[in-house]
Amino acid sequence: MTSYYGIGIMSGTSLDGLDMCYAEFTGDPETDIWGYRIEHAVTVTYSKNMQERLGKATTLSGIDLVKLHIDYSHFVGQCLEKFIESRNLKPDFISSHGHTVFHQPDKGITFQLGDGEVISSYIRCPFVCNFRSKDVSMGGQGAPLVPCGEKFLFQQTDLCINLGGIANVGCKGDKGFDVCPCNMVLNRLTSLYDPSLQYDKGGEIAATGKVLPSILEKLDELDYYKQTGPRSLGYEWISNKVFPILNPQEHPIPDLLRTFVDHITDHITSCCIKAINKPNGSVLVTGGGAFNTTLMLDLKQKLSKHNIKVVDAEDEIVEYKEALIFAFLGLRSLLNMENVFCSVTGSKTDCVSGSIHHGTTCNSTPSLQDRFNFMIRKRSLGVNELRIIREK
Repeated sequence: MTSYYGIGIMSGTSLDGLDMCYAEFTGDPETDIWGYRIEHAVTVTYSKNMQERLGKATTLSGIDLVKLHIDYSHFVGQCLEKFIESRNLKPDFISSHGHTVFHQPDKGITFQLGDGEVISSYIRCPFVCNFRSKDVSMGGQGAPLVPCGEKFLFQQTDLCINLGGIANVGCKGDKGFDVCPCNMVLNRLTSLYDPSLQYDKGGEIAATGKVLPSILEKLDELDYYKQTGPRSLGYEWISNKVFPILNPQEHPIPDLLRTFVDHITDHITSCCIKAINKPNGSVLVTGGGAFNTTLMLDLKQKLSKHNIKVVDAEDEIVEYKEALIFAFLGLRSLLNMENVFCSVTGSKTDCVSGSIHHGTTCNSTPSLQDRFNFMIRKRSLGVNELRIIREK
């Protein structure tokens, strides 16, 4: 068994901030059995300016999008630098999901902000990013990728549910898909209700509203919910299909919030029933939506009617599970091990995904893979063995 220390970075479509998680992964590439331990984790809240720029990214011209791409990369690099220095961390590698702007796998398109070369100029170890593109190029959805990590790190429950900007499910890493929009919609409605609020804390505003059957019916009739097999959502689809239905000029925002909470929990419950398909099932719920009391009460009530239990998780796992998993996917990329699975994404084959970038102290010889393998091996080798390797 060997220990690997890495940082995972995640920025969700809900625009709530940049999650960074420093964790130790213990495992054996030969047996492919893994464990983890989170040592430090933090969320850097986006400034109002950055939040607005990210929110408008899909409308930018080519040159303005490139400018945001570079500016965002420097922002991520600076956050990483501060995180590492403030806690005296010594990561072997860092990996990032990036911030998704465009995701239209049916057109072969997916794009995440966060340039690997720019970000790697702030660090001294390998940096891995761009996890979606290869899978999309092979006909896959390129998402969700979290179930690929759940396959190895979260096998304790029948199903893993993530309530992020988009809600998705993973079934022991063998199947997974985006269920429906989640915090991306709830947060937008909340900010329209009160511009000083970034999200509906505890679902308090939604709790004062009532379900609007006509709106719920229109949401349920969207074509996405008729699709079977691997499927994924992007901001563009939500903006074009969902936002127009939730018109604050026609209905009170608390009612729209309550209605959309009902929409989320209905579709998650339906997915859980189909995926678990046995009595006394269990699910793990993570992501920002897990702190929405109104949503969680509604979900637990609906699941309990089908004997499905929601397993309580530590706040650290609830908040940083996705960042943790992207660190793990980066580790697998560096170890040349499959980290995206066709059973989840629908692509032609499993693959090793992720673009690898040198940190500032890397050089051209030996290769990055050799450097990483040597760095990992030296944790378990004695001085004499290390001397022999160096001489070779």
